[in-house]
Amino acid sequence: MIRRHILLMLIILSCTKGAAVQNTVQLPADRFIDPRDGHAYKTVRIGEQEWLAENFAYLPYICEPGEADCGVWVYDYDGSSLTEAKKTPQYGMYGALYSWKAARELAPEGWHVPSDEEWKELERHIGIDANAIDDKTWRGENNEADRLKKEGDTGLEVVFGGWMTDYGKFNFAQQHANFWCADEVDAGRGIERLLGLTNGRIGRDAGNKGCGFSVRYVRDR
Repeated sequence: MIRRHILLMLIILSCTKGAAVQNTVQLPADRFIDPRDGHAYKTVRIGEQEWLAENFAYLPYICEPGEADCGVWVYDYDGSSLTEAKKTPQYGMYGALYSWKAARELAPEGWHVPSDEEWKELERHIGIDANAIDDKTWRGENNEADRLKKEGDTGLEVVFGGWMTDYGKFNFAQQHANFWCADEVDAGRGIERLLGLTNGRIGRDAGNKGCGFSVRYVRDR
């Protein structure tokens, strides 16, 4: 009887010890809260990267359309009130638009604008041929871009918030999504990524740095 009791205690201790070890495993977070404004963002791990799964929406200030040196806009909003800008349906659906410079400067601590190479890493992960990634403006032959969209299987959930030209015209909401890369082409242009609602490919192009594009940050590694 005593031997059975000791054996039972050893089994319990063994199970408890295993459970304690299991609880110390750190799983990737699925939410990030920007401490500057309390805004909570879904995040998703794709391969070895962790991305914001929503468009960035930090509004420390709001600019008039076409104020390229200012750098923060909400699609179709041309006022000066942060309160009113945040009430617009466009802000609720698509977040904010940023110049290339503002996108880099406003990144929350621990996150950054993804580089061209980090976008290529994502593209390789979803199955785009490596040669196409380096050689073509529009990449993908099997609708790989659809995996990044709202109904895709990666969880990135790209939405089509349009963009703003550097002279203040808003274009293509519900049709196009344009995202900044950290790399610049030259003094006036930065590399961008483009996705279209009905296009199964991912575009890589150059955008004027004063344009307003959406931003998806990637976590520092």
